[in-house]
Amino acid sequence: MKKRTSYILSIITMIFWGTAFPFSKYIIDKSINPIVFLALRMSFALLFCFGYTISTKQVKKWFFMFKRNFWHLLILGMILYASSYIIQYFGVSYTTAINQTIISNTTTFFVVFFNFILYHHKPTKIFVISMITGFLGILLIMLNDNLQISSTTIIGDLLTLLSFFIWALYVVFNRNISIKENPQFVTLSVFIWVCFLLVPLSFGFGMVEQVKLLSILDWGVIAYLGIICSGLSTLFYTIALSNEEIPSENLALIGFLIPVIGIFTSVLLLPDEEINLRIIVGCIIVIISVFIIESKKQEKLEI
Repeated sequence: MKKRTSYILSIITMIFWGTAFPFSKYIIDKSINPIVFLALRMSFALLFCFGYTISTKQVKKWFFMFKRNFWHLLILGMILYASSYIIQYFGVSYTTAINQTIISNTTTFFVVFFNFILYHHKPTKIFVISMITGFLGILLIMLNDNLQISSTTIIGDLLTLLSFFIWALYVVFNRNISIKENPQFVTLSVFIWVCFLLVPLSFGFGMVEQVKLLSILDWGVIAYLGIICSGLSTLFYTIALSNEEIPSENLALIGFLIPVIGIFTSVLLLPDEEINLRIIVGCIIVIISVFIIESKKQEKLEI
C-alpha cells in the first residue's frame, strides 16, 4: 500500500473520530449509562464489520486468523479497546466534549513513549518538531482566557488522559498484528471481543429499561457512532497501521486533527460549547503540525 493511501485513510479516520466526541457527549448527557451506550455502539460496529466480511466471502479466512491470534486479539479487544472506551465515556460526564478532543491527542506522546521503551524506536527530528508544534496548539486550546486550566473538569480530564494512555497501547499492539494479518479480520475480531464483554455487562446497568427511552434521533446518533465512527473508521485506521513503511507514531500524530474537527462540531451541536480566537489560533497551529510530518526531509533527519 502506498504511504499516501495510509495517510489519507488515517486523516479520514481522525475526521470521523473528531465528530464522535460531541455526539457521544449528547448521548451521555441524556443520562444513558456509559456501559449501555458503549454496548449499543459497538454492536452496530460489529454488525457492520461482520456484514462486510460475509459480503466479501471471507468468513473462513477470518476464522483461521482468529484461531491463530486468539489471545492477542482477546487482549486487544477486551482489555485495551474496551477499557479505553469505558473510561473515556465515564470521563466525558465530568468534562466537556472540547476538552476530550484535545486530551485525545496525548495518544501521540504515549505511542512515541511505548515505541521507544518496547522497540527502541527513535523518532526523527522532524517528528519531534511536529509533536512540539502540535502540543503548543493543544495547550493554547486547553487554557482559558486567563491562560489557566479549569479545575472544574479535572476529574473528567484525568479519566480521559488515562483512557488515551490505554488507547496508545492498543495502537502499538494493534500494529504488530495488523502488519502480519488482514486488517479487516483484526478489526472484526476486536469488535467481537468488545461486544462479548460489554453486551452481557450492559444488562446489569439497565440495558432493557434505557433502550426503551431512546428516540429515533438517539438511535440515529448511536448508529452513526457505531457504523461510521467505530466500524468503518477503525477498519480504515487498522489498514493504515498495517503499512510497515510508516511508523505508528506518525499516524498517531495526525490525531492532532481531532480537536480541530471536534471543537467545531461541538460548537455546532452542543449549546454549552463555545469557540473564540484563541481556540481558532490553536487549531491552526495543530493543522500546521500535521503538515510538518509530511516533510520530504523526514527520513534523513534521525535523532
